[in-house]
Formats: sequence, C-alpha cells, structure tokens
Amino acid sequence: MNILNAAAVQYGLADIDSEEQFWTGITFKARQAVEQGVDLIVFPEYMTAHLLSLKPTMSHEDACIYLDHITGAYIDFFERFSRELNLMILAGTHICRENEGFVNKAFLFFPDGRMVTQNKLHLTPEERNRWSLIEGDRLDVFETDWGKMAILTCYDIEFPELARSAAVNGAELILCPSYTDTAYGYHRVRHCCQARAIENQLFVILSGIVGSLTERRPQIDHGYCQAGLFTPCDFPFNPEGFIQIGETNHDGVVIGSIEFAQLQQNRVAGVVAPFYDRRPGLYRL
Repeated sequence: MNILNAAAVQYGLADIDSEEQFWTGITFKARQAVEQGVDLIVFPEYMTAHLLSLKPTMSHEDACIYLDHITGAYIDFFERFSRELNLMILAGTHICRENEGFVNKAFLFFPDGRMVTQNKLHLTPEERNRWSLIEGDRLDVFETDWGKMAILTCYDIEFPELARSAAVNGAELILCPSYTDTAYGYHRVRHCCQARAIENQLFVILSGIVGSLTERRPQIDHGYCQAGLFTPCDFPFNPEGFIQIGETNHDGVVIGSIEFAQLQQNRVAGVVAPFYDRRPGLYRL
C-alpha cells in the first residue's frame, strides 16, 4: 500500500466524572477519524494519566501502581476497538510494571490482533527523579502493511542517533506520541521531529496533550501541543515540511495522507539527499 491515511490526536484534558467518560472520549475521536477514512490514529504520551484526575491527589509511586492496575483493561479495550474499527491504533503510552520497576510504554494495536510495544528509551529528569521509571534498552523497527515504522516517544525524538538507526533499518515513518506542558518543551519536540524527517528523508507523526484540568495535579494537569504530520523540506513536499498541522492547543484530530511513493521521489529526485550523502568515516574523525 502506498498511501496511509493517518490521524494525530491533540488530546484535550478536561474534567471527567468516570472511567467510562474517559473511554467514551477516546472512542469518539477514533470513530471520527475512521469516518474520514483513516487507517492509523496516534494518541499521545501519558494519555491514561488523565484517569488520575478521578482519584485524590497521590504520589508518583502510588500513581504508577494505580496506572499499572488498569493495564489489563487498557489492552483489552484497544485490542477490541482496533478490530472493531479495522484501525491501527497507537494508544499513546501507558505506565506499567515491567521486571523490577515501572516503564513508560507505547502500545500499537493492529486490527488482526497483533500488538507491538516500545519502551521509552530516554527519560526526562522528572521521569527519572520523580516517577522513578526505568528506561528501555532496545529500539524496534516493525513491519506494517505500509512498510516499516518505529516509535520514538517525546524526548526520544531529541536524540538523532535513534531516528538514524530506525532509518538505516528501513523505517520510513516514525510515530512520536508526546506530552509537553510548556511551549519550550513542545517546540523542542516539534523541531526535532522536523529535523529527523529532513535528516533521514522520512515521515514523522507527532501527537500531544492540550488543555488543562481545573484541579492542579503533580503528574499531569496541563498540556501544550500542535500535532502534525511532517515530511522532508524538499521536492515533492510542502516547502515548510508538513502534510497537515493542527491548531495550537485545540482539542481535536489532525488528518492527512502519507504517500510513500512521494518519499521515494524525494530520495531519488530531491534537491539534496542527506540520508544518502552521509560520510560516516569523516564523522568518526
């Protein structure tokens, strides 16, 4: 398949009264995307942390325990929903227990029941020092009906070695679920998404959290994002390097068509070819 219709979610934080309301909101966004012919939807990092707003304020340790407790329900929901809608769903990231601690894990669900996961590889100081999470140690490149993809969660996109490794191993699309609560954080992630697309001549989809909760929470209570689908800044793409981009901090779904044939055009006939013009021997000096 050459064309992937994809949606990047700008997930709006809002006060909710029940878990059912949380799942209903996700259902609405996914169905809205499917009605517009979408094959893949990307939800943001820490999306399930929205559920913490239903409980009294808790420590980060207790928050990890609580979120891990809903892992089974989270997986069951998205497995069923992916099959029902015939939709590939990156269900954001979810904190869950793994081995001796907790990880920030992205889950990608396929309509045929397959599921792939990717632990966040680079943790922010807050994730290390307050959440006490454990970083991942492996980047996977996985096959889909549209070719190879990889998942780089938020801070991971700021490390060019990861995206380069994914590209060398055949990835043509990077999925970047993110959670940034300031303009500074957002623009770091956004500009790195665009840099990775240029350097490796591939596509990047960025999703994020927007809006605010009425009550302040130590884990998640405010988000800043402008989601988008990004490309190289070269022929045959938009000179600004995006297919579609959302309205800053507006709850909604950003939809665009990713044409992999255009990527091959870019790699063959672009004005520059940074992925192919690399000089590894020079860099080692």
